[in-house]
Amino acid sequence: MRSISFARILAAPPRGRRAARTTRNASSGPIESLELRCVPSSLATSVDPPAVQMISAATTDSKSITVEYQVNQPVTAAVPLQFGVYRSSDGQFNSDASAVDAVTLVPPGSSTGQPPTLDQAGQPATAVGTHTLTIALPQGLPPFPEKPYVTVVADPGSPSATASPRQSASFRVYTIGVVTHGGIQDPSWKHGPAWELQVAYMMKHEGFDSVIPYNWALQSSTPGSAIRQSPRLARIIAGTAQRFPAGSAVDLVMIGHSEGTVVNSYALATLQNAMPPQLQAGYIEDTLLDPHAANNNVASGQQMTFAGPLAGLAQMLVTNYQGKAHDPPPYFPSIVDQANVFFQHTQSTASGIYNLWGQVPVQSMGPTVHYYNLTAMGVTHSGNHGIPDWYRNFIAPTLGNQTPLVRQLQLNGQVDGAQTIVDTAMARRGRVGLPAQVVTTGQPEISGTAAPGSTVRLLAGPADRPSQIGLAGLTHADAAGNWSLTTRRPLPVGSYRVVVTSFSRALAARPGLEIIPTQPLGRLIVQAGG
Repeated sequence: MRSISFARILAAPPRGRRAARTTRNASSGPIESLELRCVPSSLATSVDPPAVQMISAATTDSKSITVEYQVNQPVTAAVPLQFGVYRSSDGQFNSDASAVDAVTLVPPGSSTGQPPTLDQAGQPATAVGTHTLTIALPQGLPPFPEKPYVTVVADPGSPSATASPRQSASFRVYTIGVVTHGGIQDPSWKHGPAWELQVAYMMKHEGFDSVIPYNWALQSSTPGSAIRQSPRLARIIAGTAQRFPAGSAVDLVMIGHSEGTVVNSYALATLQNAMPPQLQAGYIEDTLLDPHAANNNVASGQQMTFAGPLAGLAQMLVTNYQGKAHDPPPYFPSIVDQANVFFQHTQSTASGIYNLWGQVPVQSMGPTVHYYNLTAMGVTHSGNHGIPDWYRNFIAPTLGNQTPLVRQLQLNGQVDGAQTIVDTAMARRGRVGLPAQVVTTGQPEISGTAAPGSTVRLLAGPADRPSQIGLAGLTHADAAGNWSLTTRRPLPVGSYRVVVTSFSRALAARPGLEIIPTQPLGRLIVQAGG
């Protein structure tokens, strides 16, 4: 296919290149291959060893880091031992490093009453000697292409932390980006639509080690072709990951639009059963832009709107195409660590004839899905004001720096004290739907996190009438981003669809960024008390 050549132009490194070993010198130029994963003592400039000397650091799952270190002086409760985890551009601990997490080790006999921290051999991790310890990272190691090194520092607050290279150990994480366009594209586009190539170009220049702009324009107008692309894309991703050094961690960032979300979802499902070790050690982030399977029976309510004198003809053509394609719906496999959905439900105008809607919510086999509603800005499915162009303009330029705006706007919510029940019929089919929350009070408490100071709204309506949903509660997130609320009036016994949204006036001050984070909480079942 003609797309392969362009993907190879953006991919790195080439096959057969011998892995080059480099020092931790920031002036040594771009890193293209295997880096030193620890700092040998021979590189140290100090004669006296530090109180704690780092030997190596590595990850096998992007959710924890295993460190080997040597304690040279006794650790006491008065002077505890702390490990700081950072992201850096060159593997060194300096003012450029961004904090990820920190852990303080508990010595034996601590006055806190906590049990002592033990190493992997079951011995006190603060005793004099050499230890191996695994540090859990609750937020994991999300992709950070501009700072590809993970640096672990012993006693990062000590004056010698930045001066002594023996107090830190680093390893490099590589990042693969994938951008996949949707269906019914111009077959004359040899390398795919412009927005896809532009996003891929940005990713490459933001530090991604390899970018795959997956082009299936030639087949995209044939109903049912989307799902047939998934195995091929999975092979390209696996092959690209295996070209990075053995033993390294490789992150994967997937971006798909419309039917391209079907391609990406089932490519990930294919990889799940045959994942290279490099990807197993990395972090997977999957972003869906207006997910829309060509299928008239996707259980997401209304799928499209029509307007103008040609509305009837357009509806017939779209419905006929979707009936023939019958795409499986996109979803998030369990291997996904971070799941984002940008969608719109904008009404079509007479000049637009029709507008497809993002099919939400999206089923997830594991990760919490974060939704960002762009309807308020009048964004449409495609065209000059389409979601892929909006994403290219506002989000893609920050992918190398972990999309700070998206993370600021992230909304989380939960029904406190609820019993969660699982749809067993869905589970038997190997799929996961939104869970049902069961409570015995008509005014359950719902809490979560949002952008500090943002307005949080609770929407609720009968589960069997999705269009009848209205405001049920309102509050504001505090300075730390925490919020909680209850319904204004008690909900009668029954089954409800519950959604929370947030709006940050401060973050929406920039034109074109009126994003409304939306979090479906699934079905809420109010039972009789007791």
